Amino acid sequence: MTFRSSFIARRLALGLALAGAFTLANAADFTGRGVFNFKSDTGCPFGTLAGKGNDCNRLALDDPDTRVALDSAAHTIRFVNTRSYGEKTIVGDVLLQGSGQARSGQRVPLTFHALLSRSGNEWSVSSHAHSPVGGEFSDIRIDPYRIAVVNESTTDQVLLSADQIVEALAKPSLTARLANVFVQVDDNRAEGAKDADITIGLGLSRASKSVARARFHAPGAKGRDLAEAMQQGNWTLELQALSGQIPRQVVQRDLFLYGLESQSLLQPLLQRDFRKNEKLVLGATNGKGYVRYDGQQREFAGADAAARAFLQDSFIGLVLGWQQQQPAKAKADGR
Repeated sequence: MTFRSSFIARRLALGLALAGAFTLANAADFTGRGVFNFKSDTGCPFGTLAGKGNDCNRLALDDPDTRVALDSAAHTIRFVNTRSYGEKTIVGDVLLQGSGQARSGQRVPLTFHALLSRSGNEWSVSSHAHSPVGGEFSDIRIDPYRIAVVNESTTDQVLLSADQIVEALAKPSLTARLANVFVQVDDNRAEGAKDADITIGLGLSRASKSVARARFHAPGAKGRDLAEAMQQGNWTLELQALSGQIPRQVVQRDLFLYGLESQSLLQPLLQRDFRKNEKLVLGATNGKGYVRYDGQQREFAGADAAARAFLQDSFIGLVLGWQQQQPAKAKADGR
């Protein structure tokens, strides 16, 4: 058999395998660049913020050559991509929502995030957990998905098992614990304040450098529930760069993940880094959404959906949303 005929045969076999993968009972096929949500049977971080369907688990496909078969009955997420990449390239991710019991006894929202990449014809995965408080967790509740890819031999290669995902949430790795030490989150609220306000810093304790500030403001809200605060139609979610060192690729991917990359007002952020003290604001006035950046404001019907996704899916959003639901306490040093 010639090289060409052998190559065609492998591709045909892979195609047949994919056809089988995408016709499984209870399976959904996702293809093309985009962000897709699916149901979390174990609940969402902030309850009704996700809507009635609890569709807060996420698949993101970064390029049109990536396909995913989601089998909710077998709890399998299967990625397919036959393209060869000249350098390591992110092709998609999986985000699963769950919860765990902290040592304090409080149930805390937890998010597992797996980022899939390809270099040449090889797959690789990096993963980490998001949590609004530190430490180890018990009684982990998360949908028991395994994450797999279809390789050249048309067989499944499991990158992450359900048990590995639970272990990563319950007992963060040394690398994850060290990362948490270097990420500082400061509560900027005065005692009794209702609106969430945090600063994110990088570094050890007082030597840390502030890189971003995030605030949620809902002047008409009667309580601390996020969904109710947004439903009353007057709110703002503000992100401010406190440093010019936020990586451009991080900003660009966030614009993609939260449905903002097509906004003409935000096109400068696809070309350059966030500048120090620049602010990006999503909000609504009397139920009408808008986006504000660089001193300009435009109507944006998708502001509500983008803000909800950010609050549930991102680390900053998870901490901000958690703080919104907790009463502000007096600072130990009087600040």
